Formats: sequence, C-alpha cells, structure tokens
Amino acid sequence: MIIKTFLTYYLFNSIEYVFHKLGHYRHKYNYIYNLHSHHHKKHYTITRLVSDTYEHNNEGIIAYVPPIMIVLYSLYLGLDSETFNHVFIQLVIHSFVNDYIHTQIHIRNSWLERYDWFRESRRLHFIHHNKLNYNMSFGFDYTFDKLNGTYLEK
Repeated sequence: MIIKTFLTYYLFNSIEYVFHKLGHYRHKYNYIYNLHSHHHKKHYTITRLVSDTYEHNNEGIIAYVPPIMIVLYSLYLGLDSETFNHVFIQLVIHSFVNDYIHTQIHIRNSWLERYDWFRESRRLHFIHHNKLNYNMSFGFDYTFDKLNGTYLEK
C-alpha cells in the first residue's frame, strides 16, 4: 500500500509536469496551449497575479480532462482492479488538492497565507508566471523541475 501510494504520487507529479509543459508549448494543433494561455495572458498576467475572486472559464478542465482520460484508460487496461482503484482515488484527490491550492494562490488574502509552505508555493508559482518555462511543477514537490533543469529558486 505504501509503495503504491508513493509511486502514484510521483506518477501524478510526472503527469502534472508533462501536461503543464504542453500548456506552454505553442503549436497550432496544441489545444492545451490555447486554453492554458488564457490563464497567463487573460486572467493572471504578471502585473496582476492575485484577485479577490478566482477568475477562470474552466479552461483547465477542458484542456486537461481528455488527456487524463487517456492516461486513466491506459492504467485501467494495464493494472489489476485493486491497484487501479488505489491509483484512481489518489489521482482524484491529488487533482482536487492541487486545483484548490492553485486557486488559493491567486486569491488575495487567502486563508492559507498563514502557512510558510503556502507562501513558498505562491512565490515559486509567481516565478513561473514571470518566466513561463520554469517551475512547471506545482505545490509541494518540484522534483520533475529539478530533474529537467526547469526549477528556478529566484
């Protein structure tokens, strides 16, 4: 159980990293880029990284659900049902937690600002908004950024 949880955690982080990287890869057939760029260019520009309420038009759901469904279907075909259920539940929990934290990062006076880890996550995420090819991971773990040379501390 602990090994499955550990491996699923890093599976989620790798999926998050790759899909977010796709969200910054400009190509005429990359619909993920077209949708994700709204987050950076329309809602949260470098001069306006926080607001009183979170602004979005569900572009993240539209952009990332189709490829996530392909990943989940592949896992469904390749794993036994107990392992798949464990992975699926953990991926759903990670997705909701990351989405919630990301939302809070862009909200002025978030209740999470009292925590050091949150302020650090916000700082690193705002670096990403300033330098789009860095800090593609999100939240607590920047392992894949560090492995790929895309981690920026300052």
